[in-house]
Amino acid sequence: MEMDSNSLDVTDYLILGSITKGITKYTNIFKNCKKTNAGKFKDHVNKLEEMKFITIDKKDNWFTRNTNPSIILKEEGQKFVKENIEKINQQWELANTEK
Repeated sequence: MEMDSNSLDVTDYLILGSITKGITKYTNIFKNCKKTNAGKFKDHVNKLEEMKFITIDKKDNWFTRNTNPSIILKEEGQKFVKENIEKINQQWELANTEK
């Protein structure tokens, strides 16, 4: 899948923003995506994984990986975040002011 910021939406940016800000646990990232249900959230995570932006931290034990894994940025994801940090921060601010 090509690295195209046009195919990303607010939820994708919130996921990347969460990881960038040190929030790496699946359930904690999900909590930041207030307007997204669990099924849609999983779709977004899968899409970002297919784009090679994120991956499950293999250092977690099996139980953690299968219940509440840590999600980390891959090299492509880090590059994308660097190039799009303004937009990510903008979406982050918007989401966190809409309490």
